[in-house]
Amino acid sequence: MTNPALAPFDLTGYQGTRGVNFYEATPALMHIMDRYSGDCTPEHKKAMHDHLSGYGALSGGVLNDLIEACHKEGKYGEIVQYDSTGNRVDEIRYSAEQKEARRVNFEHGIVNLQYRPDWKFPFTFAHRMMLACMTNMNGEGGVACPLAMTDGLILILEKVGTEEQKRKYLPILTDPQSKSHFMAGQYVTERVGGSNVAANRTVAVKAANGKWILNGEKWFCSNPGDLWVTTARVENTSTIGLFLVSRIKDDGSLNGCRLVRKKDIIGSRGKVTAETIYEDVEAEELGRPVHGLANLIKYVINTSRIHVSAGAIGHGRRSYLEAFAYAQRRTAYGKRIMELPAVVTTLARMQILQTALELAVFRNYDLNAKGDNSTKLLTPLLKYSSTNLATSLTHEGMLILGGNGILGDFSILPRLHNDAIINETWEGTHPLLCEHAIKAYARGKVKESFDSIIQENLNRAKPLANRLPLSFQTAQALQDRLNSYAKASDFWIDSNRLVFCDALYGLFSLTELMKDAGAGPGKIDSGAIAEGYAYLLMGAGVSDTDSLFSSRERMMAIL
Repeated sequence: MTNPALAPFDLTGYQGTRGVNFYEATPALMHIMDRYSGDCTPEHKKAMHDHLSGYGALSGGVLNDLIEACHKEGKYGEIVQYDSTGNRVDEIRYSAEQKEARRVNFEHGIVNLQYRPDWKFPFTFAHRMMLACMTNMNGEGGVACPLAMTDGLILILEKVGTEEQKRKYLPILTDPQSKSHFMAGQYVTERVGGSNVAANRTVAVKAANGKWILNGEKWFCSNPGDLWVTTARVENTSTIGLFLVSRIKDDGSLNGCRLVRKKDIIGSRGKVTAETIYEDVEAEELGRPVHGLANLIKYVINTSRIHVSAGAIGHGRRSYLEAFAYAQRRTAYGKRIMELPAVVTTLARMQILQTALELAVFRNYDLNAKGDNSTKLLTPLLKYSSTNLATSLTHEGMLILGGNGILGDFSILPRLHNDAIINETWEGTHPLLCEHAIKAYARGKVKESFDSIIQENLNRAKPLANRLPLSFQTAQALQDRLNSYAKASDFWIDSNRLVFCDALYGLFSLTELMKDAGAGPGKIDSGAIAEGYAYLLMGAGVSDTDSLFSSRERMMAIL
């Protein structure tokens, strides 16, 4: 007798979003690129679209499969301290799948497109960061964190590196023929503290040959590889210098960085994070040592925080795509769960929150590219807001899948959720980032620039005032709230940093949606999304009888 419980059912052969082109499947991302490529020639726009679409296909196809394969027991990278004859090697050995994933990403030019002879156009900031977003749609994957650190190291070498350093090191990071695929690291944190870099106890002593000798330890060494940036206190001073270290010294011998053990972290496990001891490590100053902390923050940390927001976009968007695909397929009580009002409402909320985030983050990217003062506020603000939201969205996605949502071999969502939690912690905790944002908001030129952006956004949306009544009402309420917060006591502001920043983010992201609606038709209905977002921001006390959430048809229209 055939066992009836083993017959095919609604999820038989279910693959989730495997094989999906992540770029083509996300109208909001294509819409954003349309908005931020207005100054490009038609040839450049087509080349950019083809490059992004090609990467979207890779991300949903071969990269999805490679990264899934290397995130299994026995496939994670491991520290190798000694070779077979007892010589120290202090290297990381990755699985073939992990190395192939890095190679495919590198050869598509996601970090070095401007250095490839076959690319004839500028590598715009929006293009670069859209690639980073899609990289993160496979989670950190052993690629996204190394990508961010490689990007930061390329930038600081270009900006403050000597001509000799550029000649010697940039080809390792950027040359299309390089075999060092994202093998740049960042060793800053020590046991005494992460965000408080000034507390570093590692000491740097100037050598007779002009190089520096470092002795100390580093507690979180992300992506140990060929080349990395690190910090150390200049001997007998309070100066924290920024230094460049190569795993192999100029004479071909192993440098004095001893890998102690691999960190047992809950996510971002594709790339190794290690503890190290510095024993007479040979290093080069990167910029003037007296400017070490300033250069670290301006080039390395700022680049990392920008990539963190791209990570959050990738995590949140993939969560939505997985939840949507599952809801279309899964049945319960005789109907597809997409037909259940609670499921449609959850998906609509996820779509609205995710789209608002994407528009806000890419506006900040554009402002960064232009050197606008507002980014001193927006970059730390969006690092906080984006990662906080991504962790929530990955959780929501898991809940849509029910019991299947907590199975690591059913979907990417459990791994994505853990990666999102790591992303929240990377480059500063929420209270620290909110302190940075609020202090920036209190500075005259930064606040003036931020307020100008908000007013410009509202002016652009004015012709649609009749279509966006709740959006305008909510924007005014948030402005009033921020004015009240700014007059509060220092103790209240310090105690309510996250509340303050939630209002800043709400105002910025809402008015970006409103402005986008005023810019005319696109691939998404920004006006409907803005009104739905305003409803979510206002929360209890707003009548829902005429909101987007009062109609299944209106919710389905934005999914």
